[in-house]
Amino acid sequence: MKTLLLALLAACLASCSTFYDARFAPSPLEVKLADSEVSGLEGRALISVLGVRRPDRETGRPAQVEVMMRFENEGSVPFSLDAGSLQLSTADLFTLPAGELVPQVPEPVEPGGAREVAVTFPIPPSKSFYSLDWRGLNLRLILRYAERRKLVSASFERLSYYPYGYGYGPYYSMGWGYGGWGYGAWGFWGGGAHVRCQPYVGPFRGY
Repeated sequence: MKTLLLALLAACLASCSTFYDARFAPSPLEVKLADSEVSGLEGRALISVLGVRRPDRETGRPAQVEVMMRFENEGSVPFSLDAGSLQLSTADLFTLPAGELVPQVPEPVEPGGAREVAVTFPIPPSKSFYSLDWRGLNLRLILRYAERRKLVSASFERLSYYPYGYGYGPYYSMGWGYGGWGYGAWGFWGGGAHVRCQPYVGPFRGY
């Protein structure tokens, strides 16, 4: 039973280790889309920063910030995302290289429709995750409609602590073992029991 539990906990940890310990809020962030001079423009954008994925040495893919966006058109005027306008900047005002979109050229969002777009911003070789300031992020993009353009700016703050398997914020190492994460508490190490906790294996940290 103990061996099975350890195997399960190790699998959970492996699924989380593909991302650096940085999560951002709000998630999602909602931006209203409107223009006082174009009565038919009405809708919203939902934007979430999914995380900062670690580099993949096997494929050569660099570390990257992953963002998901959903555009909803509740008006009568179609609008489209300017794919070349996307910019993501960190708290120290470093702008990451141009992002890669999926789909690469999003189709216009027609009245009553919605469109989801994924975008990844690579961290350039001259930088690393630890050399950038992740206290906040700002995403900039442009929407086009009725021969006009609208600038959308969305800001996110880094979460200092996330209670379900990720230990964020200032911490110090407490050693290695297995146990559980409670609601705001750092369980135990070297075995034992912890009530109402999230299974965890790895380095325990105090906050």
